[in-house]
Amino acid sequence: MRDFLLNESLRRLSTEAATRFNAMVAEGEQIPFDVATDTAEDSPFYSYVPQTGRYVAERTGELHTLPGWNAAREAVVEAGVASTYLEARGEVVPAEPGTRAERMLEVFFIGLWEGSTGFALDRERLEEQIATLDAEARSADDADVLIVPIVGLRMSMNRLQLPNGVRIVRADSIAAPVEAMRSEGMGRAAWEPQFLAVAEQGGDHGADEALHQLRELISVMRMFKVGGVGLGPFAFAPTGEDTWRRITTGAPATRPGGYRLSEEEGTELADFAAQLEQRPDPDSALSWAVGRFEMGGERESAMEGLSDHLLALRAVLEGHGPVGASLPLRASALIADENFDRIEAREPVEQVPELERALMNGRILDGAIELATWIEDGVRRLLRQAALGELGSDLSATADETLIATGLEAGDAEITVYAEEDFDTEEDVPVDEFRVVEAPEPAAVDEAVVDGPAADIREAEEYLDDEEPVEVEEEDDHMDTRILEPIPAPGEIKVTATHWLDEVDEERGQSLEWPAAEERDLQHRERIDTPRVRHLFPVPDSDWEVSHLEFQHFGRSDAS
Repeated sequence: MRDFLLNESLRRLSTEAATRFNAMVAEGEQIPFDVATDTAEDSPFYSYVPQTGRYVAERTGELHTLPGWNAAREAVVEAGVASTYLEARGEVVPAEPGTRAERMLEVFFIGLWEGSTGFALDRERLEEQIATLDAEARSADDADVLIVPIVGLRMSMNRLQLPNGVRIVRADSIAAPVEAMRSEGMGRAAWEPQFLAVAEQGGDHGADEALHQLRELISVMRMFKVGGVGLGPFAFAPTGEDTWRRITTGAPATRPGGYRLSEEEGTELADFAAQLEQRPDPDSALSWAVGRFEMGGERESAMEGLSDHLLALRAVLEGHGPVGASLPLRASALIADENFDRIEAREPVEQVPELERALMNGRILDGAIELATWIEDGVRRLLRQAALGELGSDLSATADETLIATGLEAGDAEITVYAEEDFDTEEDVPVDEFRVVEAPEPAAVDEAVVDGPAADIREAEEYLDDEEPVEVEEEDDHMDTRILEPIPAPGEIKVTATHWLDEVDEERGQSLEWPAAEERDLQHRERIDTPRVRHLFPVPDSDWEVSHLEFQHFGRSDAS
């Protein structure tokens, strides 16, 4: 927006300066001149070029004595345009605001008469100078769009529309600054087209928000597919006709190799960006992992970014869960694809830490580049699925569930189970939190030590010699006598998954009926390891198996 006070003060001061310099020349002062070096070949005479700007620069003190100087100086300070104006012309910017304003006015009048034959005030030239000042002083937040060159991008389309008013266009299809058209540092040849990312600005969204949208575009492109792509070092905001405000993007160097998009891939990229736009932004560990993956994508190669990719995996997959699986197990469960199943993917994932240690020691292992590229692509697919919400909010739990499912299906998964909660009684613990083991045979019971919870007693009334009758509480005859063994709280046990059909033995008469016949017999067996009645059932010294022991029980006689 034009500053009326500043513009009017400049017009008044220009009129006063023209009058003063014309009077000085009329009194006999000479305007210096120079001989032009580009004279016409058909002219035998020299061409003289007046040095009017030099004349003004040598007499800037005269400007300070003009009546309108102080008003113009204060207007420049209030407008805050001196720094931008001086920087655009390569001038030294003073630290003190008043001094900056004075230097800006001096440069303004030097440029106003540069190349003129005299000090006649050219109103048209004055208005052009004021318009240029307004454009350069205009904030980038007031611009309609923000333009940034994309490094390394090659695609067959001329335009690609993306969410949030962001689009990718060929540089020769829109008005763009010359600096944005240069091929130097853009990862392309001079004859190849340059592509620009254009972010619309409007409302409360200024240049910072637009620049944030453009950085997210690069993040989405890196998560979509492999390739070297990034933002250029500068963004440009149009502030007037053929006038641009340059802003530093702060983007790091881009990985070499380029980034190619076919027309089909361009459509998929737009769909992927639209899906991410509908999802909430990643938070906590996932957000940190995405940032670390971004750092790996900025490295010179996949091997240079290996540690970043490993840190991204650790951020989302380490920690306790329903299965205490290691990082390679969890990563292989989620990285597995059509080329590598979980078992095949586990081996290369386990080799990645070894490769990282080798790189730390300055050694290169065989197949290091292929392995680093493979793990980068695996992390990319994992984070892409997580960002789309396909893996849930807890990737560790998702990996554990995948391990359990694939392990039971294959029948060869060895996992470690942890107890996550403490329970007061066995009734409060879910069935999944226990191991089921067979009840001990009578001959295996130790008379001195009783392990496990207190045994339950069936209904019994026993009379012993010289003792009073003992009443025993009644319990359910159909109690399940399987021992439910809780998992130790901080400890762990090893569980080997077995195919469920292998648990049925046809030769022993078992079937798929549940519960099996042997379990029904076990449920109706009478417990004999109760401490209060165990002495009534002596344990033989031999290994004989006795199916049933009968005891004759004598009560107390009336005569006694």
